[in-house]
Formats: sequence, C-alpha cells, structure tokens
Amino acid sequence: MSEGDNAWRIDVGGVEHDVDVDVTAMTGKIVVRLDGEVLEEDRIWFSDKEIRFALEGHEVQVDVDLAHAGFSTRSSLRLDGRHVEPLRR
Repeated sequence: MSEGDNAWRIDVGGVEHDVDVDVTAMTGKIVVRLDGEVLEEDRIWFSDKEIRFALEGHEVQVDVDLAHAGFSTRSSLRLDGRHVEPLRR
C-alpha cells in the first residue's frame, strides 16, 4: 500500500458511504471506488489529478498528488470543501 491508497467513510444525509482510492505509482493508474463499485479510472501524468463527483447533492473532491519527485503519490478527500480524514494511511 502506498501513501496514495486511502479509504474514507463519509456520512451523507444519515447514510454512510465508503470511498476508496488505489494508486499505482509505477503506472500512474488511479481507481476511485464508491461503495465498492468503480466510479472512475484514470492515470496521473506528470501533474496532480483532481476527481470530482456528486453524492446525494454534495460535492466530493478526490485529489491525488505526486510526491517525492514523482516516485510516490498522496491522496486526500474533501466533502463540500471540508477535508475528511482517511480511515487508513
């Protein structure tokens, strides 16, 4: 597991949702899952990646940043602009 791999449990309207981010630093592949289903697959190329989606009327933003001269990644999640702490690191 890299620093880019993270999981969050967020409560939206009284319902808990799980958001998982898996990042492969060697290939740049990013997979974002919402409640276990793939929401988006993308790649990170030489710059940071921002993935946004709506969840029950709320905006969710996942940021994947290059770290350590591009040899690793970090990810973070914001719900309606507020930082959400991950479950694991």
